[in-house]
Amino acid sequence: MKSLLKSFFIFSLLITSFTSDAAEDKRVSHVVVVWLKEPGNLQMREKFIAASRQLETLPGVVSRHVSAVISSDRPKVDDTFDVAVTVTFENKQALKKYMKSKQHKEMLHSKLKPLVNRIVVYNFGGQ
Repeated sequence: MKSLLKSFFIFSLLITSFTSDAAEDKRVSHVVVVWLKEPGNLQMREKFIAASRQLETLPGVVSRHVSAVISSDRPKVDDTFDVAVTVTFENKQALKKYMKSKQHKEMLHSKLKPLVNRIVVYNFGGQ
């Protein structure tokens, strides 16, 4: 009986720990999937990636990753895009500030948008 109570107590602590961690996690993920004007053009991909990396040091950014697509034979994997960017922010406010920043807006208009045919953006988190 004592071992059963100990197990239940430990299990309860673990559940409480995981629940409170999830409730306190305010991070927001911003995912941008990009189709270039010239699909598959390696020079355009590299140009986009290099320009995008200049935004890594903006305030509120926890982590940032940009890279070219990985082709796949799996039917459920969408590998029709050229490049994707994932940015993790401290919270929703940091994402909003990033989106309004002068450096972000200038980079989008002068270097990134001229290369892009289509984008899809996903934002999630910040509970």
